[in-house]
Amino acid sequence: MTYSDRSTDRGFPIIGYTTRRHLILDLDNTTKQGARSIAHMIIKEWPKVGDALILSSSPGLDRIRLVYGKWGRPLLYHDRGNFHLIFDNGIGYNLSCKICQVLAVLNVLNRDYVRIREFRGDMTLRISPSRLYDEDKPIPHIVGWVINELTTRSDRYIEHYLKVKKGVERLFTCLPDAERVPYNRPDHRDRGPVQGPVDPHVQSDADRRADAEDGGHRDYR
Repeated sequence: MTYSDRSTDRGFPIIGYTTRRHLILDLDNTTKQGARSIAHMIIKEWPKVGDALILSSSPGLDRIRLVYGKWGRPLLYHDRGNFHLIFDNGIGYNLSCKICQVLAVLNVLNRDYVRIREFRGDMTLRISPSRLYDEDKPIPHIVGWVINELTTRSDRYIEHYLKVKKGVERLFTCLPDAERVPYNRPDHRDRGPVQGPVDPHVQSDADRRADAEDGGHRDYR
């Protein structure tokens, strides 16, 4: 697919779930088992977070590739998928930030992720599809659940998250597929295939015929 084809997709909104009450995490470049292990670690250290829901947000290719660091040093980088963790209990924003800071020190989270959370004053995760230039990310889907046996408390924030997510899924099932229009073709009826750039001030034969059918009252401004 060429850039011109891709750039003519009709835009769709990217919708996020935002909270300051319970812990939600975006884990980049990991595996399902890795996300589960991180959830178990958090539950062990901070039992009050409650159960954890695991979602796959963008199933990436499992591959090893060569990248270059800041000083041009070659490094091997392992591409994996991205996962979301949604915890069930309300623990407040301050404790959520503290947990994120600890995870950043352990290289579980990117330090930029922590700085953005502190700057924004909330936690947000994507719950809609995302159509980027070089990839389409689907709506995150559930891949696992971690039961917290260290607490019997349940604030049902996972249930709240799933209700919001389901509403967004229904919204996107109602939207039509992106309309694809060739980059060098004007959006007028009956023009037929056009080669090269089009001058909007020059009428085609098809438009003249349409003008005659409409009584000559067509506005091309």
